[in-house]
Amino acid sequence: MIPFISSKELFLLLIPLVATQIAAIHGPHEMAVDAAQWVLEDHSALRHAARTFFGGDVSYAPTKVQCPKDIEWLSDTSSLVKGEQQFLVKREKVVQRAVEKMMKQHNLPTPPRTPIIGYAISGGGYRSMITGLGGLMGLMPNSPEAVAAGTGGWSNAITYIAGLSGGSWATGSWIANGGMLPLDLLKNIWSLDSNLIYRDNDKFYFYSNLIGQVDAKRETGLPAQLTDYWALALSEQLLPMEYRMKGHPDLTISQLPEVIPKLGNGELPMPSIIASQRQEGEYVVAQNSTVWEFTPYAFGSWAFGSEKKVPGGFMPIEYLGTRLSGGQVNGSCWKGLDRLGFVMGTSATLFNGLLLELNSTNSHNIIVRAVKDMLYNLGKDNFDVSRVPNPFKGWHEAENPLKEFEYLTLVDAGETDQNLPLEPLLIPERKVDAIIAFDASRQTTTSWPNGSSIHTTYTRAHIIDDDDNADEKRGTKIDMPKVPTANGFVNGRLNTRPTFFGCEERETPLVVYIPQYPWTYYSNKSTFQLDYDIHAATETMLNGMRSLTLNSTVPTWSTCLSCALTDRSFSYTRDNRTAICQKCMDTFCWDGTNDDSTPQEYKPVMGVPDWLEEKGLVKMSMMDGIHGTNSWGDLVKAGLSEGSWKDLASGVIKAVGKKMGLV
Repeated sequence: MIPFISSKELFLLLIPLVATQIAAIHGPHEMAVDAAQWVLEDHSALRHAARTFFGGDVSYAPTKVQCPKDIEWLSDTSSLVKGEQQFLVKREKVVQRAVEKMMKQHNLPTPPRTPIIGYAISGGGYRSMITGLGGLMGLMPNSPEAVAAGTGGWSNAITYIAGLSGGSWATGSWIANGGMLPLDLLKNIWSLDSNLIYRDNDKFYFYSNLIGQVDAKRETGLPAQLTDYWALALSEQLLPMEYRMKGHPDLTISQLPEVIPKLGNGELPMPSIIASQRQEGEYVVAQNSTVWEFTPYAFGSWAFGSEKKVPGGFMPIEYLGTRLSGGQVNGSCWKGLDRLGFVMGTSATLFNGLLLELNSTNSHNIIVRAVKDMLYNLGKDNFDVSRVPNPFKGWHEAENPLKEFEYLTLVDAGETDQNLPLEPLLIPERKVDAIIAFDASRQTTTSWPNGSSIHTTYTRAHIIDDDDNADEKRGTKIDMPKVPTANGFVNGRLNTRPTFFGCEERETPLVVYIPQYPWTYYSNKSTFQLDYDIHAATETMLNGMRSLTLNSTVPTWSTCLSCALTDRSFSYTRDNRTAICQKCMDTFCWDGTNDDSTPQEYKPVMGVPDWLEEKGLVKMSMMDGIHGTNSWGDLVKAGLSEGSWKDLASGVIKAVGKKMGLV
């Protein structure tokens, strides 16, 4: 039932607003829109009516459209979707030229076929976004430092870029801004100095419009949830100005090839954003849960189910939100649910907990009221999820474990401990040859990666392959090379420098693992740090780049990276590799040793990793650290003085709440 407001109350509300905006009452007048929403803060339906009456923007909300004819609503996993196939034809031409150029630059032969290369960015909030794009910058031809290191240019040879949680923010923001140099993103586009949720300025406008856009989505009848607030906040920080709330926050992932010509022409890699599924009734997400993929061309999964895997399916992502039954439309058709901000927010639902904390306060702030309203509507069990109508309801009923679900319940895939989005790049149908896996996870007691995410993917791949008749089922197999345990990573110092996995395997991509390491800056910031000053952000990004370029300290590294990225496209083995590339493999490939004993506390020292020095790979001028520094210095900056993850998260939530006067 719509909450009641008397005609007198409505009259008193409208008179001063009409008086001040009488010249053009239906124009987008911020004062009228905001005031109306605040007066009606207890009544979402009337808030929405007032907002639309005064011309307030509501473009975040999906729109009902005429259903298309002759469309294949669902496709199986026997082949790539048509849009992706068409993209690959365009991208292959760009990749081929880049590979030829880079191999010639390193005096290496050109491979007989064009390699397919992926770049994966781990989760980890702003830390992973900044450092992951720093790593990508280490491959870009317009980065002078990357060019000087010999690695600049390989970004043009990447076919797929995949992101998860904070890595999805990197992926979405970089593509939406046309593949801009990440340092320019940092200086000219991002607004990282203002807290992502608890803004330092323009609070009234920000929160009023946040509520108004979500109200508009709620009025469509599609699920409105905490993720929508989070999505709009992300968009305000990371997307081009025209797609923020002072413009129109309506950019969808399906529109990217159209509005970003470089992507449409195949001049940028295809983005893939990852989420996982929490089954109905589950409170802990299974490591083997369904992994969902958002690309500009499709939404779906290569394999459905947790306990048992069956081949999955895909739908055209621009119609996400359209209810289907048995693969046919069951009602109206919708567009716009795939807003890029919503997709990035869905990949990072872990952060919904920050908004949820507001529910425990006694504040009457409008955002708090909206959060409480959301919680009441969703139920406490669904506060941390993103819900979308299930397009696979009733599809392939004999084997589909999702056949009865009205909604898909999506969460941050990092909750499965697969914090690196490798799985979509390991699917046999994509024929990926090499994957650069940039890991900015925060897993050791000193807040650096320990390889546990990549090991979880390896374990998951073998669970799937061990299913009955798994090799006979298309769409359920993951081709993942063998990797050590987390203890093996730390004991083998594999989390201090690049390592190649799968060097002598023929059926898997070769994985180039790049962990963030304190080359020039302690970039192990909290996942919940939601603002960065320009100095900290710049140094964090540069440290990410130097984790990939090795800060130009290893003369052979750029050649060895080139060997790794093209190894599969030569069909090389130890018997026929060039002497140069075999020496690289002998140096950087994992030797198979896995010391799973409990390691000593991991305390990386800023500068050149000891392993590289001990191998005699480092220039003499760069030995023993960087600029003569070989000590921790600031324990807080290094992460040594911080407590457990839960204590950290709680502390951050309380701190930002106090800043806003909420706790």
